[in-house]
Amino acid sequence: MSLHLLSFEQQNQLEKLLSGTPRSSLRRRAEILLLYNQGLNAGVISRMVRVSPQRVRYWRQRFLEVGMRLFQDDPTVLLLLQRQAGVPIGEIMSEQSAAMQSPQGNILDQKNPPAMAAGLEAFVTEISQRKSPGVGLGDQMSEAGRKVFAFHFGQMLLHEDGTRLGTDIEELHDMRVATRRMRAAFEVFESAFKPKVVRSLLRGLRATGRALGHVRDLDVFLEKAEHYLENLPDEKRAGLAPLLEHWQRDRQSARQELIAYLDSPVYQEFKENFLKFVTTPGAGARRLQDAPPEPRRVCEVAPVLIYQRLAEVRAFDAILHTASVEQFHLLRIEFKKLRYTLEYFREVLGAESRAVIEEIKTLQDHLGNLNDAQVATQILRDFLAGWDSLQEALPVSQRMQPDAVMDYLSFRYSERQELMQSFQAAWERFNRPELRQLLAQAVSAL
Repeated sequence: MSLHLLSFEQQNQLEKLLSGTPRSSLRRRAEILLLYNQGLNAGVISRMVRVSPQRVRYWRQRFLEVGMRLFQDDPTVLLLLQRQAGVPIGEIMSEQSAAMQSPQGNILDQKNPPAMAAGLEAFVTEISQRKSPGVGLGDQMSEAGRKVFAFHFGQMLLHEDGTRLGTDIEELHDMRVATRRMRAAFEVFESAFKPKVVRSLLRGLRATGRALGHVRDLDVFLEKAEHYLENLPDEKRAGLAPLLEHWQRDRQSARQELIAYLDSPVYQEFKENFLKFVTTPGAGARRLQDAPPEPRRVCEVAPVLIYQRLAEVRAFDAILHTASVEQFHLLRIEFKKLRYTLEYFREVLGAESRAVIEEIKTLQDHLGNLNDAQVATQILRDFLAGWDSLQEALPVSQRMQPDAVMDYLSFRYSERQELMQSFQAAWERFNRPELRQLLAQAVSAL
């Protein structure tokens, strides 16, 4: 790692920040840059400041792009910078004092972007230290749901920096998974909240999921095509070049759209609203009846939800021998709902739930691979339909036959067929009395 990331003046400013302010998420940025300036690498720095290596690298990259403007939402650093620019100290302090006031105590002023940015980063730092949502047996469903939403919202934000950088495709994958888990959680906990609140938050989640989904799908297509190429002789690999180049162009375009969305006021407003929702106890909760008393606690409601999800999965047993690809996809969705429901309540279920969840995950992965193969065959067919137009745009000497792409299409069809035929054995392992007994033992802890 090269030294001297910082100029002498920048180093002096950040050292003054560390010596004169309490610990904060923005102060941590200064620590990261100063440690980089000493020649330490991201792995070492991440352990010292207790954030992920991806986040450490993100802040270095952002500093290279914007310099000390990286600290524009930190009042102390602003004070240092503005004093050098000759701004009166009283004016600076009055502006910063007003900026950091919060009308709701635990939620920063949403009309103040710097304060909100600091609030989001502080929230991410706190969530990153948790291993689970913290759901309790006696929690009302609304507050248990809020804990689940908060945990996965934090995971989404935790992976946003890595998603923006784009150097590790798993960052985007993890961010997308977090949005999916939140959407699934609304199906589990929605009856505990006012419909208007749920609809508003779901709109933002769906928009975020769509922006992430297009890039993620192309990442998967490219990754699986690369694995396929590894088993081809050298002379046959060139035939897939038009397809891979087409997907790369699409991915680049999709990433540009994703970054534009992440930078948009719409996304910022969604994050602000969701932060307020998950950090304000009672926000959006539906009023419950007391005469007669309405089930409201986790221990009362969770068993019903779990067995309802199980029933919706087992209903597919009657059609598996003749199931279409679309019906396998619907089963995959139901398995995902069952798995996520169990995971939301895993902290209060018996230890047997771990084995049940792992079994469900195996089938979910099987059906996920089947869905990937199905989507790939559709996309490959569409690509081949436009093959002639693509080739006619090239000089005659550069035109190619579609044999390699057709071979890859055949390979993905074969993969799809094998996954459909092998699913029955996987289903029988899942749909056995012993697994249901394990589930019953796990639920009995409620």
